Amino acid sequence: MTEQLPNSNIKMTIDLKKNRIRIHKSMLHLMDDPPYVQLLINPTIGAVALKALSRNVSGDSTHRVSKKQLLSSNSIEIYSLSFFQKLMQVMPNLKAGHRYRMTGEIVPAEKVAVFSFDTLKEFSEGEI
Repeated sequence: MTEQLPNSNIKMTIDLKKNRIRIHKSMLHLMDDPPYVQLLINPTIGAVALKALSRNVSGDSTHRVSKKQLLSSNSIEIYSLSFFQKLMQVMPNLKAGHRYRMTGEIVPAEKVAVFSFDTLKEFSEGEI
């Protein structure tokens, strides 16, 4: 069994209106502030993952995380139309134009954050 950090319950926002994922910098800090992250979908286990990478990997799922983003007071935003197209194929119950939040856990040995489809919750503009 892989070791997980205690109290490493983390959140990710999925915005289908803007094809945007919003993650908290604290999650990236727990993953050793990687220069790149890779967005992954595993339909078999029903999960989305964010994997820390030290270098760019060819393909459309790797995104650069700049030092400037990590030092700002805002969350990190990743825009990826291709990721959302794949996600909508795997999860056809998602509604275009809506926003969702997922909770997950960090697996330190793998430097990956895993978010189960089971934690997906829709939220509206006024909710935090």
